[in-house]
Amino acid sequence: MYQTFTGSARRPRQVNLSGRPTNPFAAASSAPTSGSQSAVASAERERAARQRKREELQASARIQKVWRGHSARRRTFRAWRQIWDELEEQASAKQQRGAYANAEESLTQLRRLLLFFRGREGGDRKRLGWYGMRQMATADAVRCEGGPWPEAYLKLERACISSLRLRDGTDTETDRVTLMTLAFAARRTTLREKDATEYYDALMALREVHADALQNALLAPLQSSPEAYVGLAVLLSRPLAVDMMDLLRVSIDSPTLVSALASIQEHRLGDTARARLWLLGNTIFLAATTQASDSFTAIISRLLGSLADEVDFEGTPIDMENVSFDQDVLRKVSSGLPLNKFLDKQISSLINQESIRNLLIRQSPHTSNGTNRVANTQLLAGYALTLLRCFPRKADDIRMWLYLGPTNKRTDDQALPATQYFWSAARSSSVFGTIEQNSRTVLPLIKTPTPTAEMRDDWTVILVFLELYTFLLKIMDDEEFVGSGRRPSAIPLTNVADLVTFLKNLGFVLYFNASDLNNTDTASAAKDGQGSSLSRHFGHGTLVAGMPKKDAESKPLVVAGLSGLTIDYLKGLVTGLLRAIYERDSRRHFLPADHWLLTSRFNMEQFIPGVVAEEESRHQVQEQDDEDKDDTAADSDDEPAGGIMSGAGARAGALRSQENRARAQRKASRKRYLESVAPRLEILQNMPFFIPFTTRVEIFRQFVGLDQEKRRNGHTDPDLWRQSMFVQATQHGVDPRHMLARHHAKIRRKNEFDDAFREFYDLGASLKEPIQITFVDEFDIAEAGIDGGGVTKEFLTSVINQAFDVESDTMPEKFFVENDKHLLYPNPTALEDLKLKWQSMGFPQNHPESRAAVKELLQQYEFLGRIIGKCLYEGILVDVNFAGFFLKKWALTGGTGQATLESGYRANINDLRDLDEGLYKGLLSLKNAPADEVESLGLTFTVDDMIGPDEKKQVVERELIPNGANEPVTAQNRLLYINAISRYRLQGQSAAQTNAFLRGLGSIVQPSWLNMFNQSELQTLIGGSGSAIDVADLRRNTLYGGTYVVGDDDAEHPSIQLFWNVMEKLPDADRRAVLKFVTSTPRGPLLGFEYLNPRFSIRDSGSDEGRWPSTSTCVNLLKLPMYRSEEVMKSRLLAAVRSGAGFDLS
Repeated sequence: MYQTFTGSARRPRQVNLSGRPTNPFAAASSAPTSGSQSAVASAERERAARQRKREELQASARIQKVWRGHSARRRTFRAWRQIWDELEEQASAKQQRGAYANAEESLTQLRRLLLFFRGREGGDRKRLGWYGMRQMATADAVRCEGGPWPEAYLKLERACISSLRLRDGTDTETDRVTLMTLAFAARRTTLREKDATEYYDALMALREVHADALQNALLAPLQSSPEAYVGLAVLLSRPLAVDMMDLLRVSIDSPTLVSALASIQEHRLGDTARARLWLLGNTIFLAATTQASDSFTAIISRLLGSLADEVDFEGTPIDMENVSFDQDVLRKVSSGLPLNKFLDKQISSLINQESIRNLLIRQSPHTSNGTNRVANTQLLAGYALTLLRCFPRKADDIRMWLYLGPTNKRTDDQALPATQYFWSAARSSSVFGTIEQNSRTVLPLIKTPTPTAEMRDDWTVILVFLELYTFLLKIMDDEEFVGSGRRPSAIPLTNVADLVTFLKNLGFVLYFNASDLNNTDTASAAKDGQGSSLSRHFGHGTLVAGMPKKDAESKPLVVAGLSGLTIDYLKGLVTGLLRAIYERDSRRHFLPADHWLLTSRFNMEQFIPGVVAEEESRHQVQEQDDEDKDDTAADSDDEPAGGIMSGAGARAGALRSQENRARAQRKASRKRYLESVAPRLEILQNMPFFIPFTTRVEIFRQFVGLDQEKRRNGHTDPDLWRQSMFVQATQHGVDPRHMLARHHAKIRRKNEFDDAFREFYDLGASLKEPIQITFVDEFDIAEAGIDGGGVTKEFLTSVINQAFDVESDTMPEKFFVENDKHLLYPNPTALEDLKLKWQSMGFPQNHPESRAAVKELLQQYEFLGRIIGKCLYEGILVDVNFAGFFLKKWALTGGTGQATLESGYRANINDLRDLDEGLYKGLLSLKNAPADEVESLGLTFTVDDMIGPDEKKQVVERELIPNGANEPVTAQNRLLYINAISRYRLQGQSAAQTNAFLRGLGSIVQPSWLNMFNQSELQTLIGGSGSAIDVADLRRNTLYGGTYVVGDDDAEHPSIQLFWNVMEKLPDADRRAVLKFVTSTPRGPLLGFEYLNPRFSIRDSGSDEGRWPSTSTCVNLLKLPMYRSEEVMKSRLLAAVRSGAGFDLS
């Protein structure tokens, strides 16, 4: 019911009292037309009109006032100019155009001139020049010094500067006179820093002026005002002609210049990288004679440090004159600034052996007190660190020179003064102590937005020590490291544990807080209850699937505000040094076994699944690098081959360099993002020793399983994979036999390697998939075999046994040779032997057939790498032992970890022990021999190789360096000789063979997975654990067949019980012999026999006790007769094992 309904259809009448139109279709109006609203609006408009009127009157009054003032001043100035001109005309009429009558008259005229002088007025500029000429004459005649004159000259100088700034460029004669007047005034006053800066800034803005007058003005203040040298920085921040530089060099006082520049605050050294670059080059040119001073070191260190990430110091110099180079090249390049010949020559002069070796002479305890020593230490550390950052190609030379010490050293007793010196300073710093005590203090210490000067100095000393110690470990033998050699250790062995603790705490935060340090926005992981800021990394959390745009262009954090010293640099330095010390400890064991572990900072229950999740997430972002790889490859073809560039090619090269630099920065940003989303993975690849070995092995197997699932469509079982391939082929109308035929091969006994290479080389990485093997005898009759993985194992072990047998007569080539300890490494002369063989048959070295043979040999090495990788991939243990230095190359891939140089394999004298014990001892004796004995040996930088067959060996001399045959080995260069011969023997001689093998290995097992292990751990991964055989574990994981199958009562057969009783009582050596008899390897899997593939199995072979046990090693099967006593069981088992009986024994 509607209460308002009246029954009438007529609309009620509405009365409008607002004065507004009632027509709803009428146009709306913003201004009311009648009523109260109209009256209010009208009053408002009237008030606004009156206000505008008042403002107009006030503005008019102000304009009139300003104009009256301006007019009055103009009249006054005209009057003053008239008076000044009349006085000068009177003097001219009296033929007094030269000097003023006295000093008072000259001063009065100057004051009158300055009252009306305006730099924009051409007449005033001429009056200023007129006065200057007369005053010059006056100063020669009467004394115009002291009292009011210094201030008067300063005002005259400012007037000249104003005149030059506002010149129109048409009156060159007036400009010349003004410059003469300016120089005259500057020589008679003391410029303050601000005035000196304005002075040189004005001069450098001039164009097309008289050269002699300009040079005179540039040099004038330097003769009377040391403070003017501060302003000279304005001049030196610009490109100068060579003749100007020569004039300045003979006119200035170098010590005063460097002292003045060193006192300038950082932000005033130049607002652009281009300005700082010219200041650097010009300062080195002018102050070359003061390079030994602390002031020179300070200013050069500051300038170099500020340019470390802005300038390509080691690029090809461009042949262009300074001014044109600045205009045509530097102005158009925003980053990666190139150098021209002038700048390159000046900056390269800093890398001088004598000056760097003598840096620490200033630190003599007799020449400075404790306070000065601390300050000088920080100064020299900063300088050395800056040189290392700016000249990476010369970094090892710089470190070597610091290691060698002063050039005038009298004795050899103090071999490591620099490292010991900086270690003492670093260890006593507050930053070192804070980090060593607690890793939780590292993050705020690094990320502090306002680091103190003390903190920056501490970081500088620490970093230069880490740089030097990293280099020292490369050239130091183990005896010297532990302090048992003739020379003292770099740092006491008792202090190494403290250093490792510091590096561990620092390295842990650098990796596990990567998202905080890289400013990336990654998703937080699940809380693990530890309550720290790191806890989000420890649980199994959700990872970011893609990279936000802001991360693609992020810049790395700078350590303690030190320009050029980024988190990436610090991370690489710490990683490389930790790995180097760990490598020493792996050989000499000077630290407790658990000192390297850091499990207390991880949630180990979630660690393995977390790492697997990070590996999966990483692949989603890593593919973005492919585009830049293609672009870089394309651009590299356009790069000049070398030499000095000039002209248009120089500009184009500079732009290309800038583009490549930007591309590298984008790639580095993506790399930092990957580190942020995968902190555990980064730890495993860079500092794996933080995690127990068994945990890493489990992770390795998880990675393999994940890869198998991806490649095999989720089917890790070989039979299920073949079935899925069969179904897919049928669905696509393809004959499934053709798809699977590539993974099947017929292998002849005694020709396993050749047949395997022929059948499977073309598979490449597809060798990861399950393969099927059919063995045939010499009559091509197939052998009976159970290919449940067993024949595959037999095939792989047969290929390995044949290819790696150094005494085999069935192999025409010796791919590997062994050292004194029977450890294998690639035959270093394999290629040379093959080439010599073809030459002896009449084929030249470059003959197509000879080259094809060499290519095939390298392919065979690559295939051997795949075979070893296949065994690792499938978890098949093989009885082959490699030399440690060769295994190190597997783990130290270089480029996949953070320290791309320090984590890559680098040959050293210690690794020679694994290659040639005699050579190692000989080089060690050479290193420690007295200086006079070294030269008496008559060594040169050459080495002799023995190539060819054993009965026809030839000696070939190789030069270790260019013109090495004419370069004698001396006490000064013996370290270079030792390094060169180590590098040749361990790397250069067998580089092609090793690279081919590692290429094949990497196609099956990702190099990043191998990064998780050192050389001894890799050997364990290949051949199994070296610990005693655990019979109980073997018994729990044994399968039984035939009569020996365990029944429902879970009771073992009596013969099986006898077998295990015998195994329990056997010594470990005999247990290993039994294990090798059955599985072909004497070692068990590291994680236990549960991981033996295939499982250890026992099956009956009849009841005849006179029969010996036999095996099928392809399936790890022991065929055991049903013996009835332990004595018979033991005697028959050991007889079979020691006789080498196997598959065919009946």
